[in-house]
Amino acid sequence: MFSYDAKNERIYANMFMNREGRHWQQVDLLLFQKEVLFQFFPGNGTCVKFPLHTPFPSPLLPKNATFAGKVELGTTSIPHAALQINCWVAAQEGASYTVMTSTDRGCLPQWWATYDSEGWFSKSFFNITLGIIDPSVFTPPPQCLELL
Repeated sequence: MFSYDAKNERIYANMFMNREGRHWQQVDLLLFQKEVLFQFFPGNGTCVKFPLHTPFPSPLLPKNATFAGKVELGTTSIPHAALQINCWVAAQEGASYTVMTSTDRGCLPQWWATYDSEGWFSKSFFNITLGIIDPSVFTPPPQCLELL
C-alpha cells in the first residue's frame, strides 16, 4: 500500500520485503516538512527514526527522461483488454540509471527501477486509487511517536 500527499509533502508505504530468503513487513512514513523518516516493523513492533534531508519527490518524470517506447500490458487479442504503458529512462544523480513505466492515460506510475552500485531496486504500483482514502496512515504509530 502506498499513499502520496503532495500538498502536505508526506509519503506512506506499507511494504512486504524479501531479501536473501528473509521476509518481513516494513512501513515507511516520510514526513518531508518535519524532515523525519520513520520505519515501523509491525512483526516485532519496533520503530526507527531517521533524519530526512532530501527534497520531496515530484510525481513528474525527471526533466532528463528519455522516452524509450510503448508497450501493451495484457492481451491485444481482445479489444481494449491491454493497458498502454509508456517506458522512460533517465540518468540520475547518485544512480547509474532509472527506468520508469507509466500508464498512457493519466501518466500513473506502473513500475520504477533504479540501478546503482548496490544493484537493482524496484517498485511496482497497482490498484491505484486517486485521492487519499485513509489520511490516518500519515499518523506515526505510538512506538514511533515516542521517538519524537
